[in-house]
Amino acid sequence: MEKFTITNLKKQLSQKSKADLIKEIATLCKTFPQVKEYYKAQGGDIWELLAKYKAIIEKEFADQNTRTLPKARFSVARQAINDFKKLTNDPEPIIELMLTYVASVSWFCSEYGPNGEEYYTRPEEMFEKALALIDKHKLADQFQPKAYDIVKNATDGWGHKDSLSDAYGDVYVIFP
Repeated sequence: MEKFTITNLKKQLSQKSKADLIKEIATLCKTFPQVKEYYKAQGGDIWELLAKYKAIIEKEFADQNTRTLPKARFSVARQAINDFKKLTNDPEPIIELMLTYVASVSWFCSEYGPNGEEYYTRPEEMFEKALALIDKHKLADQFQPKAYDIVKNATDGWGHKDSLSDAYGDVYVIFP
């Protein structure tokens, strides 16, 4: 059996008719949700998909609809961001999702005051990455209100608010 490579795949696909390719892609979409999401994103429904990924993150850290504490699993939230980045390279929805992560984790910290440095440093790192994308793509005006609210609503614990404020000040002149 031949080793699987992209070159071999291209050869195999080039031998199929257009109808066969359409049928195969339809089967892939039915079988694998990730493929369906990929094609949905390519079709322009990225903002609808963004809502799904935002909900995953918010459920992990800011879910107020349960009787227990949110699960607060960084792995689930990071996976949502990584999966979403595979669907699009448009910086606006990616930044929006990154800021949702920061706002959700920061809300969790303010509400529950977890005793673990990662609850403060991880959103700070994500905030810096989001601000770097905002600056790179010249989207400062668009995201300023959300970035400002994140800093304004942050807890003072572990120097979290100061770290967010410093990062915010690197992009925006107005300090909260």
